[in-house]
Amino acid sequence: MPASSPPPVVRVSHLTKRYGPRAVVDDLSFEVAAGEKLVLLGPSGCGKTTLLKLLNRLIEPDGGAVEINGRDVRQQAPEALRRGIGYVIQQVGLLPHYTVAENVAVVPRLLGRPAAETSARTTELLERLHLPAARFAAMLPAQLSGGQQQRVGLARALAADPPIVLMDEPFGALDPITRAAMRRDFLELDELRRKTVVLVTHDVPEAFELADRIMLLNNGQIQQLGPPRELLLAPANDFVRRFFQADRLALQLRVLTLAEVLPFVAFDRKPAPGDAPALPPTASVQTALARLAEAGTDFLRIANAPQALTLGQLLAAVGRALG
Repeated sequence: MPASSPPPVVRVSHLTKRYGPRAVVDDLSFEVAAGEKLVLLGPSGCGKTTLLKLLNRLIEPDGGAVEINGRDVRQQAPEALRRGIGYVIQQVGLLPHYTVAENVAVVPRLLGRPAAETSARTTELLERLHLPAARFAAMLPAQLSGGQQQRVGLARALAADPPIVLMDEPFGALDPITRAAMRRDFLELDELRRKTVVLVTHDVPEAFELADRIMLLNNGQIQQLGPPRELLLAPANDFVRRFFQADRLALQLRVLTLAEVLPFVAFDRKPAPGDAPALPPTASVQTALARLAEAGTDFLRIANAPQALTLGQLLAAVGRALG
């Protein structure tokens, strides 16, 4: 018999939260697998942040249940529950009179971790988040830029090595360049790659960049839950279709692969220069366009393709593939 799949890290059953007559979270049920990156997306007031806070009991539900690793969160003291779940918010919430190192070490110290272990962990995280401890550890939050403060907040959330990290608009207050750098760190940081993450954002391209699955919410209800590609190319209803309309072309370039475009390419016999960038068929069209721009060439090589194709051929094929 095949081995059974491991139980989900997070299981939500019929979760409901009301403010007066309005259900901000309305009978939601879903699961989050170990190591999955689930992004909560939707218009303002749709229930994203409320749902996130229900997961670690910052808000108590009016109905339903949340289980973490098979255990109902109501069976645990809220403080103990939260110490085992990393939490990152847009406002960062660093303690202003603590140094950077002291802010990062808050949770490990509350958990009674040895001082030497906590110090080593703090130094390691600061280094990985491009905040060398020799320079930044003794600084106060007020001495840091917004992006640096956000990196410290992320280091603090990861310091005790929690299996789950909740993130509420973690990059929302940053300028576009810093925000893009933070997203790259998010994707490249080993500590986050192996953790279960539930992240709230209102930024559609950000959701497509970071998510394994997206939960699109409206009026406290799930409109669709699935991989980003599925929501874009197979919307469950008119709301889902309309929600992505403004970003549709850019998102299609992100999810469309070169393998899906190749059948629509009208190849010619023009030879490509030897230094033309090469990509696997699984790469996205967006990645291909970025590589062409970086290389300053109009030619692209694709593994197993009959020959290289030009930028014009690629764009024409994309147009045909998208109908």
